[in-house]
This record gives sequence, C-alpha cells and structure tokens, in this order.
Amino acid sequence: MHVSAEKYLHLSNLVVAAAMDPDRWQQFLDAMRNAVGTRVCTQIIGYDMLTRSAPLACSSGYDADIVKLYETYYADKNPFAANFRKCTVGDVISTDQLCAPEKLKKTGFYTDIIRPLEDIHGGGAAMVVNDPGRMVLIGGNMRAKDRDKYEQEWLRLCKAISPLIRQSLEISRAISGLSFEKWAAEQHMLGTDTAIFVVDPTMTIHHACRAGEKMLEKGTPVGCGFNRRLQFRSEEDQRQFATLSRLQLKGNQNIFKSWRLVDGQGQGWTCRLMGLRMGDLDWSPFPGFLTKSISAILLAIRKDVSPASVQEKLQLAFGLSHAEARSALLLADGLTLAEIAETRQVSIYTVRNQVKASLAKSGCRRQSELVRKIEQMRLQGGF
Repeated sequence: MHVSAEKYLHLSNLVVAAAMDPDRWQQFLDAMRNAVGTRVCTQIIGYDMLTRSAPLACSSGYDADIVKLYETYYADKNPFAANFRKCTVGDVISTDQLCAPEKLKKTGFYTDIIRPLEDIHGGGAAMVVNDPGRMVLIGGNMRAKDRDKYEQEWLRLCKAISPLIRQSLEISRAISGLSFEKWAAEQHMLGTDTAIFVVDPTMTIHHACRAGEKMLEKGTPVGCGFNRRLQFRSEEDQRQFATLSRLQLKGNQNIFKSWRLVDGQGQGWTCRLMGLRMGDLDWSPFPGFLTKSISAILLAIRKDVSPASVQEKLQLAFGLSHAEARSALLLADGLTLAEIAETRQVSIYTVRNQVKASLAKSGCRRQSELVRKIEQMRLQGGF
C-alpha cells in the first residue's frame, strides 16, 4: 500500500475517535478524500436495524446540489447498491463489478449524478460488516481517467481500514445501548438499576437490559415463557398490563401509568409503563421489528425501599406532618387526589390542602416536581 504510515496512522486515529465522537466520521472521510494521491469522493453507507447511531449516510467531496438530487430522486435507484451484497466482509469490490460501465451509462443515475461530477465512475468499496439486520460499506468514487493509476491503491486502503471501522461501529453500538438504558431510566425517574423492557402490543419482549434479564430469570415480579412474552406473576397486574397494551395499540396518544405491586415474598416494586412510537426516537438499540409507525411499550420495574423509611425521611427533610407525607407518597405512586382521599378515607379537600402544604414546604411549584423529589429519595434512601 502506497499510503504513508503517517497518513494511515492519522486515518486510524480518526476512526478510533469516531467510536466516542460521531462527528469524527466526517473528519475521517474528509481525510480519506486525498489519501491516495487523487481526489476521491468518499462515503460510509449502509443500514443498521439495531442502532442508527452509526454514520450510515456520511460522505465527503460530493457537490451539495448533486447530493440533494440523489437523496430526492435516486436514493432507491442507485445501480451500484443492487450488487452491494456481492461483496463479503473484509473484501473489496470495484465500481465496475458493482455495475458494468456499459450498463451504468444507460441510466439516469449516470447522467444526473456521475457524469456531472467529472465522470466519477471509478473507485470501489470494502464491506465492513454484513450480517442480519446490518450492512455497512466504506467506499468512494474517482474520475474514470484516474482509475488505472489509483483505483487499486484506493481499494487496498479501504480493505486495510475496514477492520478498524468495524471495531469502532461495535463500540458505537454498545454506547448506544447504554445511552438508551440511561434515557429509558430517566424517562421513568427510576434510576440506572431499573429493569427496562421494550414490549410490543402482543406483549412479546424485544429488548431487556441486564437487570431485566436477571429479573426474568428469577421470575419475579415478571417472567416469560419460551415465546418471550412478558408475564406478570400477579393475575391482576397482568390484566392491567394487557389492557394498557391494547390501549397503546389503538390510541393516538402514548399512554403512561405508574403503579406499585407486592410479590409473593412481600417485596414492593414500582412499575412504570410508558407508550412510545419508533418515530419518537432518533435510534433504538433493539431489533427493527418496530417500524416508525408501530407502537411499543417501555416498561420499567424497580424494587422499592421501605415506605416507612421514606415517609420518615420525607417528614424530616421537609418538615411535613405524618398526614402530609402520606398524601405526598400516594401522589408519587400515581394516585389522583380523589384516589388518595378514598385510600386514606378523608375528604378530597383535606388531601388538596395536604398536597399544597407539601409543595410549599418542599419548595416545589408543581406536583410533578414534588413527585420527582420523592422518587429521588426512594432511590437514594434520602437526600
């Protein structure tokens, strides 16, 4: 390979850095453009059903108007793309192998895209990864007149750098998964030790974090059979979950429900259920069974700390009375003021006054702020 060691090291460093900083992919492609001694329009293309955090539509050197034209009219009419699968992982394939020149020149793609960019039908690509649900290539186009001198050198560079790109993409995948777990836990305000599940409307589990898999193995408070369908051990909780799943499937709005359950050993658990649609997410770290139009359920479950302990600390932290703290805890459990009044067998006016007092003493302006503080206390065992 005629690319200097210094230049190759620079490219390698950019690829490694891109695992943590996706903006580096653009810098990498910019550097690849002139790596072999002539101008090459470079790109990383492909798809990943598991996570779209990878640079699956990144390019350098192409005219902006041509790129816009391609995205508008030719994204699904690329004659090269039809033969991407011919290239096995770690190997390279030239543009001639992807589409014969005589066939290419008869297409509108050549007339509108390739020829205006100085007839860049030379070059080729290396297959970085090609497995179920994912395919990624690193490639580029060069002028036809530069092919004899530079094309093989370009292909050798693509082949040499592709293992590093593959490693970087794997790291990005892992980071995306961690980011999702953090995002999901934050949505539910239950902390990072929460068991997170993504379930489709048939209650089939399509994603479970590590804590979730451990919970399924133990079988409490939820488990699953060989078909991976989530099953609450409590029949009442299972009926509630099934009802909410059907509502999420039929409704136009994402549902949200919070409740507490007690398992057979008397341990309390906080359950949070939130509807979501794939169109709401920029990416998702679970298989692409869900299209942008399909609903799903994000379920979070976390073991409770002692309610009595939290209530005592709540009273101590904010100077609440026993009754005020009790009403505030029930509010954090997801009960309405009317439900709190019924549970405590007092009037709704009494509950309203107790909640107002709790807001004032805790320095919260809204009930949601008070709930968040209580949830933090439950997670941390106090402030």
